[in-house]
Amino acid sequence: MNRRQFLCTSSAGVLAASQVPAVRAEPEAKAMNVLLWCWDARMTWDDEPGKIVTRMAAAEQVFPYPKRPEAFQQGFRRLVDYCAATGIWGVIIWGFLRDAHGGVAAAQDLCKYATDKGVAILPGVGLCSYGGYYYQGKHPFNLDTYLDGHPELRSRAIEEGGGREVYPVLDPSAEANQRWWREGIEWMLDTFEIGGIDFEMGDFMVNPSPGAVAARNALGIDTDENVKDMVVATAGLMDRACALKPGGVFINALYRGYHQIRGFPKLPYVDAVHPDTVWEYTLRNMVTRPEFPDGFQGAPQHRQYGYLHWFNASTRTADKDYTAEIARVFPGLHRLGFEFVGTYGEITAINHPVGDANYRVQVDWASGMSE
Repeated sequence: MNRRQFLCTSSAGVLAASQVPAVRAEPEAKAMNVLLWCWDARMTWDDEPGKIVTRMAAAEQVFPYPKRPEAFQQGFRRLVDYCAATGIWGVIIWGFLRDAHGGVAAAQDLCKYATDKGVAILPGVGLCSYGGYYYQGKHPFNLDTYLDGHPELRSRAIEEGGGREVYPVLDPSAEANQRWWREGIEWMLDTFEIGGIDFEMGDFMVNPSPGAVAARNALGIDTDENVKDMVVATAGLMDRACALKPGGVFINALYRGYHQIRGFPKLPYVDAVHPDTVWEYTLRNMVTRPEFPDGFQGAPQHRQYGYLHWFNASTRTADKDYTAEIARVFPGLHRLGFEFVGTYGEITAINHPVGDANYRVQVDWASGMSE
């Protein structure tokens, strides 16, 4: 779905178009879809913009929600309105399900609202950490609840390269865990009107269990150990997801750029999972390298989402104008074949001209059209 809407008129809660100079991507460029990435706890679109968590999330501790319950609906509905008016394809939401802001019922209401507006919602789901399908609260698809009922499945993970450990996590090779993930995706797709799911393993963690080591070795591919764990966890899961929702956008988050992947431009993990899987690359460092973009040619064709750590309170860039950087980077992402691209979406554009410009110029460049 690519609506390519470029509405310049005001509506309730949405700004008029900014006075950013019109720009045009290369004529042969294929349109990309803008997909914004958000934590519920850092949203400033609601009426409590100063009441946010300003740090990054971490796998080993719950990311708290500091707002009133109604702020979740208020803030994300305003963002959805803005997306519908400016042509932003969708929004990833981490902290999508919490008791603190209404749980299942609130998330259902938001998804229906977004669907009616033509905007895709993609929940963020941590597979081995980060709460599972239900980020925080007593629920069968919350990770802590699951482990309370199955303490024998508690496992430990070590950050790739050594050092930091996280406990408890799930072993990606355990059949019981893989069954829980499949049951979770069936429940989530049956319960919510969503465009897909953004999956992650959790902070470059690698599971040292004998089963996980054996499963990684059995893949027979040469890539980073954390990426192998991702393949072990999601090979069957992506098959199930794509069968349940053909055309859905199911993402595996690598959280690294091409230059951080062992053996690039060979990417053997691409052929190890369902071909409709979208692979998420974090581009903040990659796009600053002198070889970008032409030095990064040669990867096998696959579906890609470019996630830019730009414009966000935790990176202290909430007031930074990124329009020139977007104009520099997005044409290169066109050439590299990215299907989705976007920054954080947590900072409001309402009464915030810099924010409005940052979002609108993404849509402009992603589509290959001028305003």
